[in-house]
Amino acid sequence: MEKKDILMLQETERKRIAEGLHDTTVQDMLCLSQQLELILLYMDQDVTRSKLETAVARKQVKHIIDEMRETIYDLRPMIMDDIGWQASFERLRDKLLSDNADLRVDFDIDVVDRSDGITAISIYRIVCEGCQNIIKHSNAECIEVSVKNDGSFIHICIQDNGNGIEDEIDFSNNHFGLRFMRERVDALSGKMKIVSNASGTRITIVIPTESEV
Repeated sequence: MEKKDILMLQETERKRIAEGLHDTTVQDMLCLSQQLELILLYMDQDVTRSKLETAVARKQVKHIIDEMRETIYDLRPMIMDDIGWQASFERLRDKLLSDNADLRVDFDIDVVDRSDGITAISIYRIVCEGCQNIIKHSNAECIEVSVKNDGSFIHICIQDNGNGIEDEIDFSNNHFGLRFMRERVDALSGKMKIVSNASGTRITIVIPTESEV
């Protein structure tokens, strides 16, 4: 991977994190600020209401802390360093299921070499983005993900049974999640193909191993 490709990935990642923080944590902090103003208003007028609003504010603080922990984890999935590759995907699957009780998630993940510090993390983030994209846009009931390593190439397949992508995919403007995935794949000298219809969407990715690049 060339230095230019690495820099491109870094800038893409910074943009993704900035947009995520703006859409979640910043908005939550604004709500918390408003909640604290209510507490100050009720403090001298209605002690009981003030206590109730304080309890709500405490829940908001806990929610913000949880969001920040997720952001920190996304910056560098520490569990991948601590207890391994498979554990990262087990954690991802558990999170998807806990946030979406009616969803069925099937993972079939082979071991991938993590020695270069880039490929494995990129594959993990490609899968994360693919799954989040499905949840946000497809109304799918099932997500199936496979990461297969034949020694020369890593084959990734992410598919769902959702609505499909109705519009022609324009990576330059819309479909930020898909654009993020494609940029990751391009930086790893891989290829990505998307097939989508009313029965769902199937994304297949082929990435050469380091020895094949």
